[in-house]
Amino acid sequence: MTTIENPYEKVRRKLVASRIEFMGRLAKFGKDELKTRPAEDEWSPLEIANHLYITDGLALQEMQRVQNEDNPVMSALEEEGPRLTRASGPPASLDAVLAGMAARREEIFEYLSALPVEAWERPLRHHAWGQLKFYQLVNVVPQHDLLHAQQLEKIREQA
Repeated sequence: MTTIENPYEKVRRKLVASRIEFMGRLAKFGKDELKTRPAEDEWSPLEIANHLYITDGLALQEMQRVQNEDNPVMSALEEEGPRLTRASGPPASLDAVLAGMAARREEIFEYLSALPVEAWERPLRHHAWGQLKFYQLVNVVPQHDLLHAQQLEKIREQA
């Protein structure tokens, strides 16, 4: 008899691994480097970390919408996340951003861990990608972490 792995446990590992990857790359920056922008129109490493904090909150809101509405049209997170990040102003400190990131990720874990298996199949529509399932939305979060981990690596290489 085969057992089906709990979708939460599967995605939890991805969420943890991607955040560790991001944090490892962020840790390579010195205190002064954290606030330095590689170019005028680009974010500093600290601003990138703040962006992840903000977009985790947006992603959680969208996850909750998918569970509470029938086949909702997902917000354009790829536009809303950067807009809210720019509107938030400069982050107070690295410690504040790290605490926020940890708390927000814990909220996501708590929410996802309470979902029944069938909830992971709920449908949603994305303006660009079309029809998706809830688990596909959730899997965007670790991909987003890794995208910004790569961005940190490029900044580091240019320094």
